Amino acid sequence: MYKDVFTEKNRKALLRKLHPFSVSWDRDLTMSRTSSLCNLKPIYQPYTSQSQALSNGLKRCLDLCVQHGCSSVALPVIGPGVALQYPWRKAFQILSEKIFQFASSSSSGSLSNINIVIKPDHYSEECYHDVYQHLKLKIKQGGQEIFRSLTSDLDDIIATMGGGVKLQVVFGDIINETTDAVVNTTDFINFHTDGTCRNILSVAGPNVEALLKTAKVNQGDVFRTPPGSFPCKAILHVSEAKDAGAIEQLVCRIIQHCESSGYRSVAIPAISAGADGLDPGVAAHAILQGIKTATSSLSLLCLTSIRLVLIKIKVFSTFKKQMMQTFPPAVIDTVSGSQLLRLPQQQSPVSVNPDLSILHSSSSQQSIFLFVGRCRKDVNDAMVELKNLYQAHCSTKIFTKDNLEDLTQDDLKDLKQLVETEGLYVKEDQPGRGGLMVSGLKDGINQVMQMLHTTTPLRREMRVREEDDLYSRVTWCILGLHGSWERLPKTANLNLECTNVTKGIVDTQGILWSVDLRKMEAKRQVTGGTTKLKRHEHLPDFTFPLYWDTMAVGESLKVVALQPSSVEYRTVEQKFTQTVHKTVIKIERLQNVYLRCAYDARKNHISEKNGQDGAGEKLLYHGTSQDTCESIKKNGFDRGFSGKNATSFGQGTYFAVKASYSACSTYSQIADDGSQAVFVARVLTGFYTQGNSSMRVPPRRDSYQSHDYYDSVVDRIDNPSMYVVFHDNQAYPDYLITFC
Repeated sequence: MYKDVFTEKNRKALLRKLHPFSVSWDRDLTMSRTSSLCNLKPIYQPYTSQSQALSNGLKRCLDLCVQHGCSSVALPVIGPGVALQYPWRKAFQILSEKIFQFASSSSSGSLSNINIVIKPDHYSEECYHDVYQHLKLKIKQGGQEIFRSLTSDLDDIIATMGGGVKLQVVFGDIINETTDAVVNTTDFINFHTDGTCRNILSVAGPNVEALLKTAKVNQGDVFRTPPGSFPCKAILHVSEAKDAGAIEQLVCRIIQHCESSGYRSVAIPAISAGADGLDPGVAAHAILQGIKTATSSLSLLCLTSIRLVLIKIKVFSTFKKQMMQTFPPAVIDTVSGSQLLRLPQQQSPVSVNPDLSILHSSSSQQSIFLFVGRCRKDVNDAMVELKNLYQAHCSTKIFTKDNLEDLTQDDLKDLKQLVETEGLYVKEDQPGRGGLMVSGLKDGINQVMQMLHTTTPLRREMRVREEDDLYSRVTWCILGLHGSWERLPKTANLNLECTNVTKGIVDTQGILWSVDLRKMEAKRQVTGGTTKLKRHEHLPDFTFPLYWDTMAVGESLKVVALQPSSVEYRTVEQKFTQTVHKTVIKIERLQNVYLRCAYDARKNHISEKNGQDGAGEKLLYHGTSQDTCESIKKNGFDRGFSGKNATSFGQGTYFAVKASYSACSTYSQIADDGSQAVFVARVLTGFYTQGNSSMRVPPRRDSYQSHDYYDSVVDRIDNPSMYVVFHDNQAYPDYLITFC
C-alpha cells in the first residue's frame, strides 16, 4: 500500500486505470448498500477520453468474469470517489449502459447475477433513488426482458393484514404517491421547517397551507383538507405524538378516518421519527402496532392498501426490521422493482365475534410428586406444606363476556400462545354465557389480565368510533311487532353492515334475532316469528325516513303503492274513512328526496326558533284535482295557486284536519273515471293565530320583535279545523289517496 498526492494531471491519468474485482454472482440484477472486496489490477489505456476509458475498463472487467467462468459479480459505481472525482451521475450512466450492453449480447456466458454496490456513507438517498429508477426503467429494452428481476435490500416489503388489507413499507418520497389519501405531519404553526410538511405543501399549493393556518386542531385529531394540486383525494394532517401509545392511537384514527371517508388507499410517513422525534425503532413499533390493531379490530370495507413511505435509508431499514418482528413470515412478501404492484381486492370483514373455543384446554395438566420420608407424619406434613405453598401461588380468574367480546381472532391467537407458555388451564365458565375460567400460577394470570387490560379498551374505543361513524351514514331497520319500522341499535347496525350475524342481532327491546341477509329477514329465536329487514344508505345532506323504501343511487322520486294488507296502508285508510264514507282504490307513498330535504330543513328552523314548543308537525289533508297531482308529487305544494278554491283565512296553502272537508268535490274534483284524490300531508303548524283573507304572510307574534312571526294561521283559535301556511317547504305530500 502506498500514499500519493493527486494533482489534476494525476487524476486524469488515473481515470485510465480500471480494475477487475474478485466477487460473488447469479443472472439477476441486484443493488446492495454493503461494501465489497475489490482486488485492483491496473489496465492502462492511453489516448482515450475519460468516459471511453471508464467504459472500456468496465467491459474488460465483465469479459474477464466470463473468461474465468464466474456466475456473479459485484460492481461499485466507479469514478465519483475522492480520488477520481468523476461526476457520479455520469459514472453511473456509463456503468448501467455497459451492463445492459453486456446483458443484451451473446457473450454473457455463465455470468447471471450482477450486484451494484452503493455505500450509504458515500452516497445520498437521492443517489440511490436515481440509480434504482434508472435501472427499473431499463430492465426491458424494445419490449424484451434484459434481466429477469431487479432486486435491492431496499425493496418494498408487504404484509397481508386482517381482512386482506395490504401493508406496504416503501423506500421513497411521499410526494410521489398517488393514493386516495396522504398523511402530512405538522405542528400547524411552522410549515416550512419539517421536511415532510414542506414537501407536501410545496405540491399541494398555498390554498392548503392557508387552511392549516386557520385550523384549530387538538392533539391526536385528524384534520382533513382538499388536496389542492396534490394527486390524491384528500390530505390528512396530524400532529406528531410524543410517546408510543399516542402514536398507536393516532394511526388507528387515521385508518378509521380513511375507512369512514371511503378511501381505498393511504400513504403515511414516518410519524414522529424525524430528527427531533422519537427513536425510529420506537416510532416503527408504535405505527405498526397501530396498524395491526386497527386492521384487526375494524371491519374495513373500503380501505385495502396502507403504504408507509420512508425517505431515509436508516428509517426504512428500521421499519423493515420491525415489520419482520411484528408479523409472522407467512404474511410477509418482498416486492422487487420489476414486479407490478396491484391494489388488493376487497375482502370480507373479519368477524368481531371471535371463537373462544380455541382457548379451551383439552385436558387438565397434572404434575406428579413423589414424597419420601422417615415416617407417615413427615410425608403428610410435607404434602400439606407443598399444597399450601402451591395454592398460595395459584389463582383462578373468571373473565366475563364483556371482558372478551371486543377481542379479534388475532388477539385470541396471542392469548392462546400466552396461555400455553404459562401453562394455564382454560375452560368455559358457564355454558352459553361467553365467559372463560382461567386457572394457574398468579404470574400467568396477571399477564392475561394485563393483556386484556391493554387490548380491550383500545378495541372497544375503536369499535365505538366505528359504530358511531356508520350510524350517521347507514341505517338498518327491522319491521316491529306493530307494523312500524324501527331503527336497530348501533351494535346490530354494524354487525349487519359487516355481515357478522352468525350469533344473531339484538334489537332495542333486547330481543335476539337470527338473520338471513339473502332474504333480508330476521327470525325471533324464542318464538320463531319472522319479520323484515331494511337498509338505508343516507346521502351527505339527507337522512332517509325509516318508513321509506330503499331508493336506488341517484333516484330522487319514488312512488310506492302500499299493499292493502300492510299495517301502514290500514293505518292511513282507517284515519281517512273515519270521516269519508267512500271506497279507497289505492294509497301511494311519495318519496321525493328534494322536497323532503327542504321540508326537514324548514322543520329544524322552526324547531330552533320555537324552542320546546317545537315545529308542531301534524298530518292534515289537502284535496285537489287529478291534473294537479303529478305537479304536487314532483314539485310540492305551491301557494301561487292560492285563491283557486278559497282565501277566507289568508293567501296561502290550505290543509284540513278532517279528510271529509278535503274530499268534497269542491276541492277534490271528480275525474272522468269517477275517482277523486286527496293528499295526506305533513304540515308544520308551529305557533298559529287567527287568519283573515287579507293576509299574505303570518302576522308578527311580538310587535317589538320584527323578525318573530307566527308560523301559520287557522280558521279559529280554539279547536282549529283548517290550517294555512305561507311557505311552500312547510308542507310535504306524504301519501296520495285515490278513492271513489
